[in-house]
Amino acid sequence: MLFSTAKDWKEFLTTEDEEELNNILKRISKYRGAYKNADDIKLAQLWCSILELRKENLILKKKLARIEEVFENMFSKVFEQEKERRDLAKSLENF
Repeated sequence: MLFSTAKDWKEFLTTEDEEELNNILKRISKYRGAYKNADDIKLAQLWCSILELRKENLILKKKLARIEEVFENMFSKVFEQEKERRDLAKSLENF
């Protein structure tokens, strides 16, 4: 064989990416009982990672929706106040 292959493919990742991958692997360790009993452990680990990332994504979506709701309420009040100010200015001009 002309080229030797590296045993640890993670060493080709950036330090930050390797650290993030290790964090994901730590988070999915709570599913160890499930993927250790699977026929294909590596594939089951991958699905557990997808599940964990999906849960994280849903949490972020809920937080974003709440932030959007706060901004929408805030801006609707500002627009309402601006409209009242314009209406008042018009009525004073007409008076």
